[in-house]
Amino acid sequence: MALSASDKKEIEVLIRKEIKDFLNSNTTKQFETKLIDKMSQELKKGKLKGDVKEVVLKSFQEYFTVMYQQRGFWEQKFRNV
Repeated sequence: MALSASDKKEIEVLIRKEIKDFLNSNTTKQFETKLIDKMSQELKKGKLKGDVKEVVLKSFQEYFTVMYQQRGFWEQKFRNV
């Protein structure tokens, strides 16, 4: 069962209201600032440190895997420099 356009709009309005009420913010900038503050507090507590480290590690592994697999594309450009 697909959602109609009015259903999607109603869901969007409800979500925005919940986020606004939860963070008690009126503008996008206030929301962003409070979200960054909450994230930094959690990082300072050490709760997210392991998770962030794991995400960064996986990102670097994926990046270097892709670079190695596509080395034929960029390798020749660097040899010509």
